[in-house]
Amino acid sequence: MSPPELQSASTRSALVLYGTETGNAQDVAYEISQSLERLHFVTASRELDATPLPDLIHHDLVVFAISTTGQGDFPLNARKFWQSLLRKKLTASSLVRVKYGIIGLCDSSYPKFNLAARKLHKRLQQLGASPLLDLCEADEQGEEGTEGAFLAWLPLFQEQVLARFPLQDGQLPIPSEQKLPSRWTLAKVSHLSSLNGELSQNGSQPAPARISNVYPEPCFLVVLERNDRVTPNDHWQDVRFLKLRAVRPIDYMPGDALAIRPRNAVEDVEQLIRLSEWQDAADTSIGLRNAFPLSDADQIYDSALAGKKTFTLRELLTEYLDINAIPRRSFFAKIAHFTDDEMQKERALEFTDPQYLDEYFDYATRPRRSILEVLQEFHTVKIPWQEAINIFPIMRPRQFSVASGGSLKEGGQVFELLVAIVKYRTVIKRIREGVCTRYLAKLPVGTTLNVVLHTEGRFHSQTSAFERPHLLIGGGTGIAPLRSIIYEKLRLGTHGAQSTLIFGCRNAEADYFFGSEWSEVEQRKDSALRVITAFSRDQESKVYIQDRIRQNTDLVKQILADLDSMVIVCGSSGAMPKAVREALKDVLAIGSNETDAEQAIAYLEKTARYKQETW
Repeated sequence: MSPPELQSASTRSALVLYGTETGNAQDVAYEISQSLERLHFVTASRELDATPLPDLIHHDLVVFAISTTGQGDFPLNARKFWQSLLRKKLTASSLVRVKYGIIGLCDSSYPKFNLAARKLHKRLQQLGASPLLDLCEADEQGEEGTEGAFLAWLPLFQEQVLARFPLQDGQLPIPSEQKLPSRWTLAKVSHLSSLNGELSQNGSQPAPARISNVYPEPCFLVVLERNDRVTPNDHWQDVRFLKLRAVRPIDYMPGDALAIRPRNAVEDVEQLIRLSEWQDAADTSIGLRNAFPLSDADQIYDSALAGKKTFTLRELLTEYLDINAIPRRSFFAKIAHFTDDEMQKERALEFTDPQYLDEYFDYATRPRRSILEVLQEFHTVKIPWQEAINIFPIMRPRQFSVASGGSLKEGGQVFELLVAIVKYRTVIKRIREGVCTRYLAKLPVGTTLNVVLHTEGRFHSQTSAFERPHLLIGGGTGIAPLRSIIYEKLRLGTHGAQSTLIFGCRNAEADYFFGSEWSEVEQRKDSALRVITAFSRDQESKVYIQDRIRQNTDLVKQILADLDSMVIVCGSSGAMPKAVREALKDVLAIGSNETDAEQAIAYLEKTARYKQETW
C-alpha cells in the first residue's frame, strides 16, 4: 500500500501563485503550471493578491514564484496576500494541510537578496505548511541568470512532486510535443449582456467568460508640459527631462515613482498583423473566452485587462501585449505548435531544451532579439489570432522615480522625471530600443497620460525624517530620487540637517544632471548641501563614486557616526551598489576591523538607515 501522504493522479490539483513587478515571476509560474499539467494536475495560476488564504488548503499542492523589490519588499501584487499571512489569529496548524514549493527571483546586488521569498518560506512553515524541497533562490547576476537557476530547480521539484503524488499505473506524463489545451482564447463578440460576456466564434456559443474583478490600480491623468533632451546631441545617451502636470493635486514624497504603461509602435503592430495574416480580424471587436470555467478567482486572466469587456486585436497588440519582449524559452515551445515546417519546429524546440541553454542565450538573450524579430525569422509559424493572448506576454508598466520635491511639486500638481532613453547596438549589430522609453521620447508636449503613483519605495513616511543628516550617493539618472530629497529638505529651511551628495557620471559637460542647480543650492542661506562629484571620463585615470568615498574618509565617517544619519544609494543595479557598500565598509574599518565594519553596515541596513533604490 502507498503511504497515506501519497495521492493518485486522478483527483489532484495544484495552485501556482506569483508575485511580480516586471513579469519574470509570472513567466516562471506559467512554466511551472505547464509542467504540472503534464503530470496530470488540474492547475490554476494567478496573482497572489487575487488569492484568498483559505484557497491554499483546497489544493493538494501550492507553488509560489516570487520576486523581491525595493528594500526586501513583496511585489505590489503580493502584499495583500502577505498581510493575510501575518494575521494574529492564525495558528501553527492553520496551513498544516498545505504542501508547497517556492522559487524566489532577485538580483544579488540588492542587500536584501530574495528576502520576500525567504520570509514567505519561513511564515508558511510557522503556520504548519510542509515544503516539498528547499527554497530555490534564483539570481539575475548568476552565470546563467534566473533562467539557469530555474532549469536546475525544476527537475528536482518534479521529482519530489512525483514522489508525493505518483502517476497512476500505466499513466505517463503528457509529452512536451503535445499542445496543452488553452485556458484562455480570444473570440469575436456577438453579444454582451453584462461584464461577463457571452463570446462567440464563427457563430458557436462557448462557455461564458468572467472578466477579472481585480481592477487595475487607481490611475490619474497628467499632461506632458516638457520633454527636453538634457544631454548633448553627440552624447552616447539621450536622457530626457519630463515635466508632467496632474489634473488634480496628488500627494507624493521622495522615493515615490510614476508607472507609465507604454504603447507599441504603430509600425510594429502593423508589421505583426501582416506577418501573421490577421488583417481580416485586426479591427473587429473581440473579448476573452475561458475554456475551463472554474470559480471566479480562477477566472482571472491578468489585472492589466481587468474590467475590459471588449477591444480590437489591434488595440490588444498596441496597448497590452509585449510584442517586442525578449522571448522566454516557453515562447519557442508555444510557437512550435503552429508550424508545419519540421526544420523550424525542431529549431524552436531546441531552444526549450535545457542542454541547449547557451544556444538559447546566444540567439535570444544576449542579442536582445525581440519576439517580433523571432517571428520574422520563423516565417512558417502562423499563430491563430484567437491564441495571441497565450503567445505574447502582457506589457508591464515601467516605473520612473520622481525627481521633484519640495516647492518643485507645486502643491502636488507637478511631477518631474529624468528618463534615460534605452537605445543600443547588440552583438548582431541591430539597434535595440526600450519599448517605454522609445514611446516617451516621441511624445509631444500636450499629450495626456494615465499614470499610477507607487509609494512602496518611499524613503521616509514622516516629514520629520528629512530633518536628519543624509549621505546621498548616486550615479547617472539615479540622481532623480536624490534631487527629490534635496528639495524636500530645502522646504524645511534651517530645520533641514546637513546633506552630502556624492554623485558620479562620465563628464561634467555631458551628464552632470542638475549640476547648475547644485551650485545655486549650495550658496543658498537656507541650504545645508555639500556636493562631491566623480566624473569618470574627464581625466586620464578614471574616478568613480567609491573612490570619492575613500578620499573623503573623515567626512563620511563623521556622517555615519551620527546616530540620526541616513545613507541612500540610487542608480544602476550591479557593480555600483556593491562597490559603494565596500567603500563605506572600508571607511568604517579604519581604526577598527573588517568584521566590525561589516556589522556596522548590516546594522544600518537593519535599522533602515541604509536604503538602496537601484534598477
